[in-house]
Amino acid sequence: MVKKRRYSVLTVLLSGFSITSVLGVGIALYVGLGAAFQNTRNLGVMLSDLDLTSVQRTMRERMDSVGERSRWVADQVAQGTLDPSDQYGWDNTMRALAASRMEVMAYGLISGDREFIGYRPKDMSEIHRILPADDMIFSELAQIRGPGINRSSFPKWDPFFNQTVLADWIPLFFEGHYVGTFIQYLSLSNLSNSLIRGREDLPGVPFVLVAGNRVMAHPRLSEWGNNIASRLINGADIARSPIPLPTINDIGDPVLANIGKSRAIKISDDASNTASKNLNLSELNLNGRYSLIVTKQILDRPFSPIVIGIHFEEEVFDDEWNRLILASILGGGVLLLSIIVAIIISRHFTRPIRRFAAAARAFEQDGIDHQTFSDLQGSRIREYDDAARSFNHMIKAVHDRERITSLFGKFLPASIARKLLASGTDSGVLPPQQCEATVLFVDIEAFTSLCETLDPQQIVSMLNAYFDCTTNIIEEHGGIITQFQGDAILAVFNAFDELNDHADAALDSAIAIQHAVNTRQFDGLSLRCRCGVNTGRMIAGNVGASARLSFTVHGDAVNTASRLERENKVLGTRILLSDSTHDQLSDPERVVKAGTIQLRGRHSETVLYTCRPQNSR
Repeated sequence: MVKKRRYSVLTVLLSGFSITSVLGVGIALYVGLGAAFQNTRNLGVMLSDLDLTSVQRTMRERMDSVGERSRWVADQVAQGTLDPSDQYGWDNTMRALAASRMEVMAYGLISGDREFIGYRPKDMSEIHRILPADDMIFSELAQIRGPGINRSSFPKWDPFFNQTVLADWIPLFFEGHYVGTFIQYLSLSNLSNSLIRGREDLPGVPFVLVAGNRVMAHPRLSEWGNNIASRLINGADIARSPIPLPTINDIGDPVLANIGKSRAIKISDDASNTASKNLNLSELNLNGRYSLIVTKQILDRPFSPIVIGIHFEEEVFDDEWNRLILASILGGGVLLLSIIVAIIISRHFTRPIRRFAAAARAFEQDGIDHQTFSDLQGSRIREYDDAARSFNHMIKAVHDRERITSLFGKFLPASIARKLLASGTDSGVLPPQQCEATVLFVDIEAFTSLCETLDPQQIVSMLNAYFDCTTNIIEEHGGIITQFQGDAILAVFNAFDELNDHADAALDSAIAIQHAVNTRQFDGLSLRCRCGVNTGRMIAGNVGASARLSFTVHGDAVNTASRLERENKVLGTRILLSDSTHDQLSDPERVVKAGTIQLRGRHSETVLYTCRPQNSR
């Protein structure tokens, strides 16, 4: 016999390591270029953060300045130092306000007849405007609520100013009487200019969103507003009602229109260390074009939340993408080559493992009795060869154990056989135990006279067929047959295996046995049988000599079941139950009272029950 050369696992691992090293070079190249791409993205995130922070600061300063001015005017009116009805004093005060640096387009007073009389701080020219009815809601609410703080309206596109505006309102009261509403129009179009100014040569499209999908600032917002304004009828003031801001779908920016489909990505540690709070980063793949979106949320404004952001088109990342594509092609080639080599080597060296796994699956699925196992072939790999020989020995040992268990089970109930095998000893003795169980005693009617007319072979054939039938029924219901006494069967429920509703299981077995015996023949013979069922305390264990043991149950409850079986002759029944079994049934209405008897050894009478006629047949 030629000895096969075998390889150790170490040799195989070294071969695999050499192959993966080639792959590692490609991965390192890919990771290096990916880091370059990441750095480019981080730089864009940090620059965007600076721009967005500047816009946020500018917006806060303007809003705070407007609020302070509104509250000052309201305080002056409340103190009586400023009277809106005094045209001369009011005009002088309004002109004095214009001397300070104001970030508003217009400011003035609303009278009760929807007329706004105000000024442009740029040249102090007067404005007379009839406000639309919906804009008067603030003034009317101010009269109802009484003196209070200033409030801001939701941003809108105002065709009168041809800009995005925000109206700041505050009611004016003197000695509890409403005298008018002071209003300031803040231009939000400057936000777009602030975002765009200085970025003409830089990549990215800035934007400001409010209420989730309304565009408050964008490079295309002025163009959209001019188109809307040109549709107004004759340019009349009465038709120049404020128009809701455009949605992200109206502004003509496909990235902004699909921002809800973007996927959030984590800001790298390098960028997160320098970026401000509430900064979010996401990416969007739209029709094959990649965009990076940097946003920041503002929550401290009256019409919050406000989202300011910048999105970058894929051209910003073209150079990095080209490098990555080249690296991917090179890495893919190395990876493909490595996979081919790995497949060839693995198929050769894992063939024994596959054979081992197939044999194990066959053993798991079909078992020893249904599958013919041939010995696993050896291998040149030392560990595989040892495993194959061990598996072959294990299969033989399991096969022998299965044969022993199968033969053992023909002489003992399966549950007892399992307990003996699991006991870990060879004594064959199980500790006796006291339990409450139900005993079923079954006996063939007129068996003695029947045997007188049959030859021995026919009697044995008939009994085997009868016992096959009754044994299957009892075991299907969870019972254990402890004895075959000639033609009689002693079965117990809940003695060796824990069984819920053991009284019902014993009764169901008796009914099923009666039905089977009455509807079939056994080796060509028709039989009749009687059943006694009793529940009580008993001793379960093994008895006999040290060399030959038998497992059975003992006690008055067992003897009572035998007496009940014989009492069927007197009462003309087929199944009799004791009152103790009747009390354990889940449905006592299944049986009816059959009579009472004085059992031997007892001082009181025992009530007997039998199945209703339709159940006992």
